[in-house]
Amino acid sequence: MDDDPFSDWGLRSVELADRAVLDPYFTSLAEPLSDYTFSQLFTWRNSLRILWKMIDGHLCVFANGTGDLTLLLPPIGDTHSDRALKGAYELMDDYNVRHGVPHRSRVEYASEELLARFDRTGMQARPMGADYLYDVNRMIDLAGGDLASKRQAKNRFIRNYPFRVEAYSRDRHLADCMQLLDTWKIHQDAQHLEEPDSNALKRAKESVATALCLETAEVLGLKGMVVYVGAEQEDCKLQNANCKMQIGGEAERSWRLRAFTFGEALGRNQSSITIEKTDLSVKGLAQFIFSDFCQKQWAHLPLVNVGDDWGLESLAWTKQSYRPVKMLRKFVLRREPAVVSATGFAPSADEAPVPTPVPNILEELLAAGAGLPAPHTPADNIDVPQSPVHIRPARKADLPATLELELATFSAHAISKRQMQYLQQRDSAVFLVAETGGRVVGDGIALLRNQKGRVSGRIYSLVVSDAHRGQKIGEKLLCAMLEELTRRGASRVYLEVEETNAGAIRLYERNGFRRIGSLPHYYDEGQHAVHMMYEAPVPQKTKAVARR
Repeated sequence: MDDDPFSDWGLRSVELADRAVLDPYFTSLAEPLSDYTFSQLFTWRNSLRILWKMIDGHLCVFANGTGDLTLLLPPIGDTHSDRALKGAYELMDDYNVRHGVPHRSRVEYASEELLARFDRTGMQARPMGADYLYDVNRMIDLAGGDLASKRQAKNRFIRNYPFRVEAYSRDRHLADCMQLLDTWKIHQDAQHLEEPDSNALKRAKESVATALCLETAEVLGLKGMVVYVGAEQEDCKLQNANCKMQIGGEAERSWRLRAFTFGEALGRNQSSITIEKTDLSVKGLAQFIFSDFCQKQWAHLPLVNVGDDWGLESLAWTKQSYRPVKMLRKFVLRREPAVVSATGFAPSADEAPVPTPVPNILEELLAAGAGLPAPHTPADNIDVPQSPVHIRPARKADLPATLELELATFSAHAISKRQMQYLQQRDSAVFLVAETGGRVVGDGIALLRNQKGRVSGRIYSLVVSDAHRGQKIGEKLLCAMLEELTRRGASRVYLEVEETNAGAIRLYERNGFRRIGSLPHYYDEGQHAVHMMYEAPVPQKTKAVARR
């Protein structure tokens, strides 16, 4: 296989050294979208497989994150824009025809400013959302009756919690931020069990981009801020035994990093908040960090841009509740189809663009998360000696063994040590192990979600050691998890599994799961997932027998 599958088209990946070439094109725009910055391209380069090329003096940025090749934003340059767009379409068409998706060429994240530069004869511009812009002074003060609830939440946080705010430093804060990201991912995944597959894919990609941002924020020139929240020593021991810290002459208090955020200047009069992650159990923290970040870093710019809403109703409601003063519309640009049906041109769902990062300001209702490893099934054809197997809840002492199983099975996609510790302590988790001969030889992990009285579950992992496959341990763990999830009220249970793992898919189908969708490139480029669901049997009502 060619090490560089894009060499035929002269496309290159986005590297830090490219900034000097790319930046002038973005800074030339009068009203850029939040997507139009070098840091966005770089931090999302792996999630969306971002590539670029100069065509007729124009910067053309492409994406290959969904298997096709698309133009991530219109060509940016001063003259011959139509020629550059034509060249970009020829390149996309050539790639997409070769890869069996000839009708997928399109331009995404087109601003009104850039659309005005092109002759759009024979083209369709379809709305795909808008960036929300706020008056920065209002976000700092949260003044007025329409922002009263935000102001009150912020003030409650200040009043009820000891905290300290620090500018982000990779050396000081990376490990703590990654720990928050790990636990946040699990929490968010549990909150969105029943949403469309495309949203799960977006969350997975955003998580990868956030991790790269944490690694490179200082090199990219992003402004960052973290918030530590204090707790009494004994309280903290229950949550995190490693979070104690001595602060100056203050009595010893235990601190945990509970929020981080990043942003950058955008155009002539905007700041752009690109990432915000908070621990939602700390009430008012989301409102506080957004307001405080605006005050400390962005008060000199009149507008603050918080990105779009992914087309999600709950996120749109939250962003509207901050009373935007302006919306920067975005469009998908496609060529007119040769034949239009009576109902008009309607692209298929798999043509929808995967968005660049949504800055989850004030994560009151929605945030993104990432998929964890595909559940694994034991092989059925390995002959190993039978021995009694006991399925039981995992204990803290089991974590080293379960972590070893995860790493041996999933390598790059394994649940981390921090995630494992978090899951073992959560009341909403079902964490079981299979034990034989005094050794842990398998584990099963699932989460429960209760939303508006409806309980559902999601299986995160199902693992059996190589030496103990063939004893149906995986099936015993799966059945035990389903039994416990349904006992706790789950009517539906979801999971993702790699589509090439035929043995696992057979196991799940044999135990009542059915396929409900697919997740292209879910684990990595070319590694697709199958989305599956199990519906618990409805209890049958016993008919009363009349006595004579």
